[in-house]
Amino acid sequence: MTKEQDFMLRCLRAYFENNKVNTKINVDLNSFYELCNAHNLAPVVFSVIKDNNSLKENKTAYEAFKDAFYDGIVNYDMQKAVIDEIDELLTANEIEHIFFKGAQLKELYPTPELRLMGDIDVLIRLDDRPKAKQLLVGNGFELTEDNGPVYNYHKGDVLVECHTKIVSGKVGNADAETYFEDAINHANFDGFCGELEPEYNLLYLLTHIAHHFWFYGAGVKMILDLAVFIKHFSPDIDRVASKADELNLKRFSQIIFSICYDWFGVGKKYTDDTDCTKEFLLGFGAFGNINRNKAVVVKRKAIEDGHNSNFMTKLALLFPSYKKMKNIPYVKFIDGRPYLLPFCWIYRIIYNFKNKKDFVKEATFDLTSDETRAEAQKEFEYFEEIGLL
Repeated sequence: MTKEQDFMLRCLRAYFENNKVNTKINVDLNSFYELCNAHNLAPVVFSVIKDNNSLKENKTAYEAFKDAFYDGIVNYDMQKAVIDEIDELLTANEIEHIFFKGAQLKELYPTPELRLMGDIDVLIRLDDRPKAKQLLVGNGFELTEDNGPVYNYHKGDVLVECHTKIVSGKVGNADAETYFEDAINHANFDGFCGELEPEYNLLYLLTHIAHHFWFYGAGVKMILDLAVFIKHFSPDIDRVASKADELNLKRFSQIIFSICYDWFGVGKKYTDDTDCTKEFLLGFGAFGNINRNKAVVVKRKAIEDGHNSNFMTKLALLFPSYKKMKNIPYVKFIDGRPYLLPFCWIYRIIYNFKNKKDFVKEATFDLTSDETRAEAQKEFEYFEEIGLL
């Protein structure tokens, strides 16, 4: 763990316990800001060090933190106005709905404005989707994507993801999509707006973390989310970890709960074998967006699928199976239409060339090297050890 990572965790613990950090800051503050920003935690960290003289002496870092802090407040106000508008529209038209992930979690924080959120996630019943679509579009929301179980809407600069499922596809070895397919029936409603039952919701949050692990990465903010959630609802941790066994995620959940306890004093200490997972959480930013070798991820997924040769890895990357294609957002129209698979392969290649050139280049640049294969094999074995595979 670097000095910057250690200090970020100290700041987050102080925020969680409603304290300030007034001691001299002995880290590179510019690098520290970059780390906090990569984890989408700069506003939270700034709230506990904004009066610290060491920070004020570094004008560059201070201004960067301050800008992130006030941007967070502005974004919260815009997103909250849209959440309230959606709630009023759906309630007035008797459509049951649940705001989940960040839209719910941020309101549990001591200062909701500081918990950054990329988009608003709302769950409705599949039967209500046509009516909800008509309502939202009729009230100024622009429908920008309407494939599969998630419809995307924009209201100004605010993105809304309107879900009919909270999980799509498998997570590691688990068929999480089936497990959570009736999520809206596991909610407590006040009128037409509901909240997922706390222990069911906590199991979902663990599954969501596992989902991000399985792709590119999950960051420290997700553990802070768990800590805030556990502090607010006091769920039975043992019962949730036991239920996670039904998703083949018991080992993973025990590791995450142990880290949550180490870092924030809530959760439960099941194991001391957490160093690799702490390093993974700290090392790659909020969603695997820093210091992540995308080629390693691609190769590791190929190993999971039994594609050990470089040729088979490239072939699987170019021509994914129907099962995988139907969970890619921009081609979800294939769901239920497997006969469209050849067309979708062509569409996907064109789409990636136009919209994801940098990502494709990064993911395939070093795909066949011995170093990439060794790192991918190491990650595969690590995922096996923590119960994701």
